[in-house]
Amino acid sequence: MDPGELLENMKRSLDGGIAAGIFPGGAVCLLQEGKPALKVVSGRTGTAAGEPLVSADTLYDVASLTKVMVTLPLVLFSVQEGRLSLTDSIVQWLPELAEERDKHEKERIRVIHLLTHTSGLPAWRPYFLRGSGHAEYLRMIAGEPLLGRPGEQVVYSDLGFMLLGFLLERIWQEELAALAWRKLFRPCGMFHTGYLPRQQTAWRDCVIAPTEVGNGHEREMVQQYLLQLEVMGDPRAAEWREALESFSWREGVIRGEVHDCNAYHGLGGVSGHAGLFSTLNDVERYMAIWTSDDAPVQIDPVLRSLATRPLTDPHAPRRTAGWEASTAGGGLNQVAHGCTGGDLLTEQAYGHTGFTGTSIWSDPGRGAVLITLTNRVHPAVNPEMNRWRRAHHNRLFAAIPVKRA
Repeated sequence: MDPGELLENMKRSLDGGIAAGIFPGGAVCLLQEGKPALKVVSGRTGTAAGEPLVSADTLYDVASLTKVMVTLPLVLFSVQEGRLSLTDSIVQWLPELAEERDKHEKERIRVIHLLTHTSGLPAWRPYFLRGSGHAEYLRMIAGEPLLGRPGEQVVYSDLGFMLLGFLLERIWQEELAALAWRKLFRPCGMFHTGYLPRQQTAWRDCVIAPTEVGNGHEREMVQQYLLQLEVMGDPRAAEWREALESFSWREGVIRGEVHDCNAYHGLGGVSGHAGLFSTLNDVERYMAIWTSDDAPVQIDPVLRSLATRPLTDPHAPRRTAGWEASTAGGGLNQVAHGCTGGDLLTEQAYGHTGFTGTSIWSDPGRGAVLITLTNRVHPAVNPEMNRWRRAHHNRLFAAIPVKRA
């Protein structure tokens, strides 16, 4: 398919999501080996009258892309600079983690378990209701019973990447936001990527796409979690319920503040699991460290390979050391589970999504990278995003031939 047809395909896909009310606007970039980047933007940043048009420099809350755009590369830099090993026990660096429940099992959690979401930690907890700051979060995670032994199952966990963020700050003796800027964003020319955008004086004229009106979705998550505790007769339920009743939720349009409540209320807007803001142009620059040997920042080829190949087969979903892996080449369990990158990815593909409506998928088998930034949580969370995303990826990756062996 020639570039003009590809661009038209990209625009039709994006406009279809806008017309369906899944998001008010978005930006898409398709990178192919040896070819100029193809970029399409469409729609407006929000639904209110007078909202600006989306551009390739619109700032989006990229949500869990923070995990692969901040935490993962910084962990790999730490390894190649001799500060850390992937086989280190997390308790070696964060001894507070072993001071309460499941002490001996938590001592078995390695850095690689956190990266692959096989630590045994649960997916999410509303810790922001009951505390804030690293010390409080470490204490609450230490008190959390593990769901299973490390390495036995895949449970996608925000808690694990919070711990990796704390770990990085211990190793480098530097705040995570400053470390990411110094080691990654500045060298890569990503001058509109970082945490806490309203505090960045250089970004005062930047357009920031809004997210949810209030945190209704996460409030419902809290209600469901507390109901689960009450049904199980968990003695912690009453304390959580009391904390919820006195909690002050955000009510207006969230813009320029991280959408995720643990990151916002609990961790001051900066975390290893969420909090990053970026633009289409900067995410394109970032992906060069994974796809080019000429990138200004280099990940050792051995580590890059480790971080992009499946490590959790036969578990579903398949995980690399940081990324989600394609289900191609996996067994029935993996294919039936599906992956967020769609059905046409080759076995070499890896990617990640963000809850706010963002995604990166790289498929070396097709020599292509697809970056998509939207705010599907504005003005409220749209459940059709996953269906649209899979169709979006299928449509665009189908237009790019698989490379011959």
